[in-house]
Amino acid sequence: MSRLNVAELAATAAVHIQTADAVRRDPAVVKAAKQFAEDGIQAIRSGKVFLREVQCSWRRNSPANLEDGH
Repeated sequence: MSRLNVAELAATAAVHIQTADAVRRDPAVVKAAKQFAEDGIQAIRSGKVFLREVQCSWRRNSPANLEDGH
């Protein structure tokens, strides 16, 4: 059975941590993340408007309202 080389594992982990940090700080990544967040917020807002419109249309077009002449 092979033994775990802890020093090599720690060195590899350190390199990956440094790489991840560099990616996280990359201006293009930061800009894209901000845009993604803004787009997500707008999508939620648009989804709420869409659902309200569907609900209102459902009420306007439901058989009970059509029979009453509303």
